[in-house]
Amino acid sequence: MKKVLLLFVAVTILIPLRSALPQTLSDFVKQVKGDTLFIKDYSDMNNQPNSLYWALTLDTVNVPAGRVYELKANGYYPLQTNPTTLRNTVIVGEDNTSLVKNENAKSRPPLICGAVLLHGGWNTAAINATHDLTVRNCNIILFPSDWGGISYSFINPVSENLKITFDNCLVEHLNKDFIFFGLSKANYNVTLRNCYFVNMNGWPCRRSGGVFDSFSDLDTLLVENCTHIMSQGSIYRLRQGYQPKRIIFNHNTFVDCAGYTFMNPGYQSNVSLTNNMFINCNVQCFAPILSTLDVGETDPDNLPMGLVNVYPDRADAANNTPRKFFCQDNLVYWDPSLTDMASTLNTNKVNGAANWQSQKIIMNARADSMFKHEGPYNAQSYSYLVTDTWKNQLPTFTETKNLFTTQLANIKTFALGTVDSNAAIALPTWRLINTGSDDFLKSDWPIPVDLSYSDADLQTAGLFGFPLGDLNWFPVKKTEWSAQRKAEYTKIEAALQAGITTAVKNVRALPVEFTLNQNYPNPFNPSTTIQYILPARSTVRLIIYNVLGQVMKELINTEQQAGQQSVIWNAPVASGMYMYKIDASEVDNPSIRFVNTKKMILMK
Repeated sequence: MKKVLLLFVAVTILIPLRSALPQTLSDFVKQVKGDTLFIKDYSDMNNQPNSLYWALTLDTVNVPAGRVYELKANGYYPLQTNPTTLRNTVIVGEDNTSLVKNENAKSRPPLICGAVLLHGGWNTAAINATHDLTVRNCNIILFPSDWGGISYSFINPVSENLKITFDNCLVEHLNKDFIFFGLSKANYNVTLRNCYFVNMNGWPCRRSGGVFDSFSDLDTLLVENCTHIMSQGSIYRLRQGYQPKRIIFNHNTFVDCAGYTFMNPGYQSNVSLTNNMFINCNVQCFAPILSTLDVGETDPDNLPMGLVNVYPDRADAANNTPRKFFCQDNLVYWDPSLTDMASTLNTNKVNGAANWQSQKIIMNARADSMFKHEGPYNAQSYSYLVTDTWKNQLPTFTETKNLFTTQLANIKTFALGTVDSNAAIALPTWRLINTGSDDFLKSDWPIPVDLSYSDADLQTAGLFGFPLGDLNWFPVKKTEWSAQRKAEYTKIEAALQAGITTAVKNVRALPVEFTLNQNYPNPFNPSTTIQYILPARSTVRLIIYNVLGQVMKELINTEQQAGQQSVIWNAPVASGMYMYKIDASEVDNPSIRFVNTKKMILMK
């Protein structure tokens, strides 16, 4: 990283102090076509930064209402100074081809990033939004904190009633957050469509490195057909005390995300979560000690916080405003290699705690009871909390490179290391193409993975029979989906408002029965994975026997959360047939017991 810094300084330090000289808009505009200004990039400016800043700043005379600032494909637009929008602003890259499944080297989106300051230090790039802002077809890279950057996020909204839209943007190195609403303003609308978020890292903290954070009352947050890969912190923070009127996540893909996908203490309402895929997310474990370290960012009852969280807020009942949360047609999967994380932390008593718990769950026990309308959470009070059964499988992706090997190990190491209150660790950057230290400012292009998948059941598992996840990986289906998009959102909104009267497939947050799956691989040598499903928090014993009925190994003897669980057996024994037996009882209802035995073959 130091090498990159020296190289970039060597290039930019030669810049004459042109910013001190009189300038006109024409100095930064390559072409004018109708309402569109084609902005010169770094090379067009003879290796000088800030052309985008000056174009936005100097464009003040007779500006048409439909003004567009267009950036050239493969262009380089470093910001030495952060611009402030003077009017509703539209910034677009000239090539609107989809980012994913795009093999055209000339289609690389223009890069907006920071630059060396005239008097030393770095500007990490940011736009101060006082008016509506739309950015399309661009590559945005924020510098990590150890480069001496000064920007908290890329977008800093400073007025009320703003519309912030990003469409078809490749975003990398989010420092703390990509979009941060730090002022107590109101009525923001945030729309993220067709974006590819990667390497959401930078600030050495378990919580930072996300896309969205707000200390304001939003109108709407819409995230649609976006892919998120390699994230260290809380991706979307939905904070207590700040209530968006509507939160929509539809057709998104999340892969290898260490922290909370949704940092939601449970107070949000009017949320719909539909057609999404979560692969190896919420990896970091929880212990009550984190409630004192991460104030306001944990569950109110000191419970693990899953992908979905709701809390019984009395203010809702008093105001006769029922909590509404609708989930349908989502998929979740966790790799078996992540199973031992809580036990590892408990064995090492990290931060002196021996009560670390997995957060690889759809929802915690309280939220699950609320969605099931059990006990005090009766259907009359919580009839608008609705979910079907989530699919639980690893899709057969077309090309994942090392996302489920090296990078999954990096996510696990980061998640284990940063629960320690003394940790100051950043998630390593994942690159496969631009891997040299001098290539920090070059996102991988073309995007090296292909998260389309061949599973026929998943390709029709979404609403109206469309594939789950980001549809940009399925271009033909994306075109078909776009034609019916309005009808789909009409259906989602109707389901949210109807509550439990909605004809969902199976109104149950988690699997409805105990299941013991066949181990895989089988036959095996020398290790195999055993998976099982718990419908509720249960006391579990999992034991390996030989054919004589002798105990060879007790793999599990503990309480575990509801959902899919798995364990790996490394067999230091001779070839032959073995049996594995599960004996599980629900914690809250021990009379509900499950006992099952299956055979497996070790073949050395």
